[in-house]
Amino acid sequence: MYPRLRHIWPALGLAAALWLASCPPAPALGATAVGLQEDFIRVAQQVTPSVVSLKAIRVVTVQRLGPPEDFFRGTPFEGMFREMSGGPVQRRMVGQGSGVIIDNRGYILTNNHVVAGSQQLLVHLNDGREVTGQLVGADPRFDIALVKIPVAGLRAARMADSSKIQVGQWAIAIGSPFGLEKTMTVGIISATGRRGLGRGTYGDFIQTDASINPGNSGGPLLDISGQVVGINSMIAAQGQGIGFAIPINVARQIIAPWMK
Repeated sequence: MYPRLRHIWPALGLAAALWLASCPPAPALGATAVGLQEDFIRVAQQVTPSVVSLKAIRVVTVQRLGPPEDFFRGTPFEGMFREMSGGPVQRRMVGQGSGVIIDNRGYILTNNHVVAGSQQLLVHLNDGREVTGQLVGADPRFDIALVKIPVAGLRAARMADSSKIQVGQWAIAIGSPFGLEKTMTVGIISATGRRGLGRGTYGDFIQTDASINPGNSGGPLLDISGQVVGINSMIAAQGQGIGFAIPINVARQIIAPWMK
């Protein structure tokens, strides 16, 4: 080492150490990703017990295709073709959707279009039990309905203040798309205050790209803390990744008079 540099190296080493100490720590990318993953796992564990699958059973009378019921009456073919007649028949139709428990006394929030016209409501709980539910109230204009089941001690989901949600924050949907219960999907809040959509005259929807499909209707849209910010209601049929939810603040105002 040159004699002149012998006394400079220690000073340079000290300066470098001081500079490194003053720099903010670099983010541990792996740790950050794992932390976010743990958040999603926590939301699933906390909220899935509060999400139910709904089956709305309707018995409808339909006219069978074929000749009129008395077409072959009085002919040798009357008995042979009686079953081919076009008389009315009753058929059992089952619609499927989701719901979220909002009160441990058995109150479940869902969409009106999931339960409208049903003659029997079957509620499938997270623990495997299936019980009969009763429609307490419904508002077709806002597509909100409240169902009650005779089961106490249920885990109710926590409600958020939907007026505080922001575009870009995480959005998590849990429900039963196509009958696949306990399905969780993740996206973001894409927009708020969407109008001119869907059923009735209501228009203040939350838009999200969290995957929502038939069967998700009535299930919760959650924030990263696992709080309900909206009730999933519909999708844009002409595109993918465009779903809409009713803000939970609106839903709570509607159902308040029905809860006793």
